[in-house]
Amino acid sequence: MVLVYVTLFVAHLGDQVIKLNLWTIASLLLASGLTFLAFFWDFVRRFYFTFFRDISAGYALLKSRYFMLKHRNSNVPKIFSSLAEKHPDKICFYYKDEQWTFDDIERFSNKVGNYFASIGYRKNDEIALVMNSRPEFVGIWLGLAKQGIVTAFINTNQRMETLVHSITVVNCKAVIFDSTLTKNIEESISLIETKRPGMQYFCYVGSDQPSLKSLEQNKEIITETIKAKLLDDCIENMIYTRPQAIDDQSMSDKLYYIFTSGTTGLPKAAIIRHHRFVWIGMILRNLFRIRDDDILYLTLPLYHNNAGTIGTCQSVIFGTSIVIRDKFSASQFWDDCIRYNCTVAMYIGELCRYLLAQPKKETDTMHRVRLMFGNGLRQEIWGDFKNRFRIRQIGEVYGSTEGNANVANFDFTEGACGIIPCCVPFICRFVFPVTVIRVDATTGEHKRDRNGLCKLIKPGEIGEIVGMIRQDPGQSYPGYVNNDATQKKIIRNVLRHGDSAFLSGDLVEMDFYGYLYFRDRTGDTFRWKGENVSTNEVEAVIQKVVKLSDCVVFGVSIRNCDGKAGMAVIADPNQTVNVENLFIQLEKRLPAYAIPLFIRITPKIDLTASFKLSKFSLEKDGFNINHIRDPLYYLDRKNKQYILMDQNSYDDIQNGRIFL
Repeated sequence: MVLVYVTLFVAHLGDQVIKLNLWTIASLLLASGLTFLAFFWDFVRRFYFTFFRDISAGYALLKSRYFMLKHRNSNVPKIFSSLAEKHPDKICFYYKDEQWTFDDIERFSNKVGNYFASIGYRKNDEIALVMNSRPEFVGIWLGLAKQGIVTAFINTNQRMETLVHSITVVNCKAVIFDSTLTKNIEESISLIETKRPGMQYFCYVGSDQPSLKSLEQNKEIITETIKAKLLDDCIENMIYTRPQAIDDQSMSDKLYYIFTSGTTGLPKAAIIRHHRFVWIGMILRNLFRIRDDDILYLTLPLYHNNAGTIGTCQSVIFGTSIVIRDKFSASQFWDDCIRYNCTVAMYIGELCRYLLAQPKKETDTMHRVRLMFGNGLRQEIWGDFKNRFRIRQIGEVYGSTEGNANVANFDFTEGACGIIPCCVPFICRFVFPVTVIRVDATTGEHKRDRNGLCKLIKPGEIGEIVGMIRQDPGQSYPGYVNNDATQKKIIRNVLRHGDSAFLSGDLVEMDFYGYLYFRDRTGDTFRWKGENVSTNEVEAVIQKVVKLSDCVVFGVSIRNCDGKAGMAVIADPNQTVNVENLFIQLEKRLPAYAIPLFIRITPKIDLTASFKLSKFSLEKDGFNINHIRDPLYYLDRKNKQYILMDQNSYDDIQNGRIFL
């Protein structure tokens, strides 16, 4: 700049000098510009490529905040009732050959709410719902919510101790169960009564054939053993006018519980409040541009957050029609989408792999689905899936039921599980609650600077994704029913002293433009078949079954399979474990997805310096028969037993000739 001023000073000496110095001025300005670009090149490049992307996210955020502000004095059932008044004859849910209009769900839910109020249930009472995916699932919890009653969504795969824990860990006064799940309740009722005597039971049947058949087969068990009332009969003659108590609910009240394995121990009840239900579904709706005239296909279980919150919110709050299927079928997936004219569908990664494994047929591309969104789609099959089924947009979502570290791949970049807006980093960090902090790969400790604050990762590095905890509904951390479990997921002094953040337990890699790529899970869980498996829970069950204290469980990778399969290592120096009969015992106590696929019997498991069982070397060995001299077994589900592994069976598993 000094040279520029000198040049201008000399310019008055004459026209010829001015002509010469104009070139000098231009050169200096160009040099200054190039210097600026060189110094701020990273910022300029990032700003250029991410500005419009991040602006679109900002618009979706503002639109969502406006909706929340507009309905701050309302609640979920009240918003639904207004939709039912607005278009009563519009289809809310398609289910098999049934069509439930918004008015049908409104009347059904009113009957449910009025009945339970008539027998003494009041606001903040809790009721467990053990039901397969069907329209009545939503109708029941919605009806209970109209009276302020909180529903606990129970995973229908849970059995025995795990099921009893989920029902009794919250203060449930009653259990509503699907007639097709009578056996689950029957085998657990004595344990339930021991923990919670006086529990009331209600069996719902409905009108579809499997439910009617199960009622016919189990009627004596339902009425005599369980002593359950038929909910269908209870609500048949109830009035269907809207409960007055609907006006007493607020956005900050509890709506329902969804159970998650968390990072350790038995399933934990995560709290979903009214404002969280609305916010999660709404922000993704705005990011993915889901329309009112779309038809959404849901084949995921409604007791999970994906379908139960994000999916059903599209209908309950925004009026989008939804197709509900009780169980996923790879062979019928696209046929269903064609039959119901679906334009949007939800997925988990395992579902996509099953669809790709199906033989190719004409209906693969005869559907109208333009958008699929969900979580866990592997980068390796992303392109193949998109091209084979001609899906224009795939929106990956990352998040947890209980946490606030939620991101979405809203510009549909292949392989990314989410995006952290970064065009203007210091502004985006203030507005957007999610960031990624450095973690020591060996110890799992979070790295901090000299001031005691967490270090953020740089592009190309791997760290743990966290969500900054703030008062805003979209950035709050509702946590679990158990406060100790809630506190374990909080880290403090992250970006500044005194702040706090939710620890996701997941490791991601972030690139230069803010795209996140999932890499691994931390803690004592692994993911298999779209479910989180708690190693502590499985270890406790195995120890109880085999009556041995030393047992470790972890996840192992299988070639071309999503997630990690369960493997248990049992210390059995005296060779007393009956491995052939082990599966029968585990099947009674664990969900199907949590039963280990591999069993290793070893004389001894090493201890760490703090006297904990060491998993490191065992995890490193995995189920590689070339590195293991101990007896190693794999699960044959067809014959319901573990079979001793040899080199041929190991090769068949790795090459997909044996399906686990």
